[in-house]
Amino acid sequence: MHGTYEICGALPVHPQFQHAHAVRLAERLANPAHVYFATDAVTHTLVLHVSGRLSETEQAETEDTLKQFSQKWARAGAVFSRNLYGDLSFLPIGLERHVELLTELDDLDQQVRAMRARQAWILARLEQPV
Repeated sequence: MHGTYEICGALPVHPQFQHAHAVRLAERLANPAHVYFATDAVTHTLVLHVSGRLSETEQAETEDTLKQFSQKWARAGAVFSRNLYGDLSFLPIGLERHVELLTELDDLDQQVRAMRARQAWILARLEQPV
């Protein structure tokens, strides 16, 4: 099944990173996806936007390619936004240790949100007349 898929973000890259490396990445991702990218030699950043109607296999391949690329060229972790069928999620990529920490932060954020929702529910119940 093919779905509308979009992933975008900015990845901090090593100073040795060159525009040609981004061109090769875009070529690997470009079929059947549409790829837009820009590089900035001053801030050492790659901005990337990938979109298209991709199968689940193509989506997984796209994300695997980005993860492999980031293991070679990233100088830090980054959080990319991912939109599939209108459902927004996030994909941490970059240095493995940074990805682990970003994932842990996301887990903690979800726990805090759940706790706040539970707290609001309890407070609402307390305010109801007996």
